Amino acid sequence: MDPRPAMRCCVARLTGVPHTLPPDGLAEPWRALYARLTRARDRREAEAQLHQALDHIPLGEQLAARLATFLPADDRFAPFPSLLDIAPGLPPVEWLWPSWIPRGMLTLFGAAPGAGKSFVALDLARRLIHGLPFPDGAPSPCPGANVLVVDAEGTPALLNQRAEAWHTDRRRLYLMLAARPDAGIDLDSPDDRQTLHTMCRHLQPALVIVDSLGAASAHGESSLEGARHLLGFLAALAADGNLAILIIHHLRKASRLSPSPTAPRIAADDLRGSSHISAAARSVLALTLPPASASPARCLKVVKTNLCPYPPPLLLTLEDVGAAVPRLLYSPAPDAPWQPTLVDLCAGWLLDLLAACGPMHPRDLIPLAVAAGYPRPTLYRARQALAGLVLDLGNSRFDPAKRWTLAPSPPDPPAGALQEGECCAAGVGRGGVDD
Repeated sequence: MDPRPAMRCCVARLTGVPHTLPPDGLAEPWRALYARLTRARDRREAEAQLHQALDHIPLGEQLAARLATFLPADDRFAPFPSLLDIAPGLPPVEWLWPSWIPRGMLTLFGAAPGAGKSFVALDLARRLIHGLPFPDGAPSPCPGANVLVVDAEGTPALLNQRAEAWHTDRRRLYLMLAARPDAGIDLDSPDDRQTLHTMCRHLQPALVIVDSLGAASAHGESSLEGARHLLGFLAALAADGNLAILIIHHLRKASRLSPSPTAPRIAADDLRGSSHISAAARSVLALTLPPASASPARCLKVVKTNLCPYPPPLLLTLEDVGAAVPRLLYSPAPDAPWQPTLVDLCAGWLLDLLAACGPMHPRDLIPLAVAAGYPRPTLYRARQALAGLVLDLGNSRFDPAKRWTLAPSPPDPPAGALQEGECCAAGVGRGGVDD
């Protein structure tokens, strides 16, 4: 459509001038732009809203610059309203899953590889589609809803296997896949942003799952500007459609500033990449792997929210271990705090030391461990508990070049890929399933 009538309609909304084109008659992105411009206080803010609304479409920046010439001068904008003036039009916080996942905002879901983030996300999708209660018993607000999964990990066959095993109505489960088999999804690109925007507008999903953030962006995870740009797009998408968007993400490597992946406590700052990632989310969920000495149950909890009191955490247990796809069982987490064993403490010490010093030979580690209060057998039990997180360099135990080293950070593991020996017909091991 000709952009000039649509733009004049948006400007008329700001200045109070009558117009003949109703907002409901506007196509996207003009309808979203019309809503954004109602919040502008001056020309500068209107231009910012204009660029933010159009940056995800082809030639959006050029189009925004051209349309900015239609904006009126500052003196034609409405007077600055106070909070009291706009309070009647401010909607209350709406929840998809009360106290856990809000509508119209971003929710971040972080854990170490292998904790089962993708399992939990797909289980939430199943509950929404079939109108089943959430894990804490809260009722589903929209039975029969659609759910959209942005499959940036490129594992549609695995998602289908799990959905089929759980008897999920796959007619309500939609996937956004890469446009070409040889290329992944890149939400930094205008084409993929437009695809996601179009799917959300037509499907009106109750939940959008981005799996995972690192795989969905070419450079938005570690770069502050990249993260701000990408999460700004997703936040605008959530706000404009009142969507609940759940973004799956991974933890940093173990360090002195971050608990190890085997520790039962995770904070929002432990998520990998720019700190803006956790700052942009209104709710941050975490799923912990069990400590070396604990039961296989994981802990699902909210580690950051500024919308409500923190809800009680939940324990997650994998059941039916003889099946390729286990069932998920939730229960209230016990009130008693977890107490680390000497092996757990030694595991954290070993991860911190290797992160600070790099690969080390076991014979050099033993005296350091003893000096720190960890006997030699405890050190080796801790090393065994960290299988997958600490690797051996060298060909054999007698190789003089043998070293213990931290496993490299992903390329993020494929969503749902099962680690060998962790989930198979023989059973689910202590480490559990991968995402």
